[in-house]
Amino acid sequence: MAFSLTLPDSRPLIRAAESADADEWDADRAAEVLRRDVERWSRWALGVGSFVVGAGGSFLATGFVGTIAMLGGSPAAVDVLALAACAIAGVAGLVMLVALWRSGRRTARAAAWWLRLPYRTGRQRSGVGWVHARAVNLEARILARIATASLALLLAVFGLSVVVRDLVEGVTSLTAAAAVLGLLSLAAGVGQLGGVMRIVSGMSERDPLWVRIRSFAGPSGSSS
Repeated sequence: MAFSLTLPDSRPLIRAAESADADEWDADRAAEVLRRDVERWSRWALGVGSFVVGAGGSFLATGFVGTIAMLGGSPAAVDVLALAACAIAGVAGLVMLVALWRSGRRTARAAAWWLRLPYRTGRQRSGVGWVHARAVNLEARILARIATASLALLLAVFGLSVVVRDLVEGVTSLTAAAAVLGLLSLAAGVGQLGGVMRIVSGMSERDPLWVRIRSFAGPSGSSS
């Protein structure tokens, strides 16, 4: 079966979110379908693989360019072939990452909206909602995403710290490559955590304590 960025069952629910066609009686089912879609293990695995290929290829391609520039002279044919292969792999991985991010953001936003809908139209909030809003972070599919996002952010710190060091001590052939790796890792980590935070935000709508605290922020505090 071919991989689909958005499952067929999710598409009408995404279109119905934030529209007059939405029915609060479908909210629980809609949220479950959308969460099952955006939290698929296959999406997570494809994202990890795409990041490794995209960030690794971009790092190596930039490193090749930096090394060739510092050594001077004409690059050998094997160097050009290696550079081209790394660049193609990097671009392919990054294109897939962007596609995953765009589809995931759309699906997670719709899921969060459906999660909020019943509680914004009168369903009673309870202390159980407080537990659910926090326990969601321990679900295996969410926890895996938090873990890989954290690793990406650590890699971003490493790459950008190398750049800062080189700017102080002297630029090397890997300075630009470290900058590329750091920026791509930062984007990947923030993007993945953004999806998790959307789901957690939707779950928090059933938490009476959080809703009470949020109300002090005014209308802007209840925006999605």
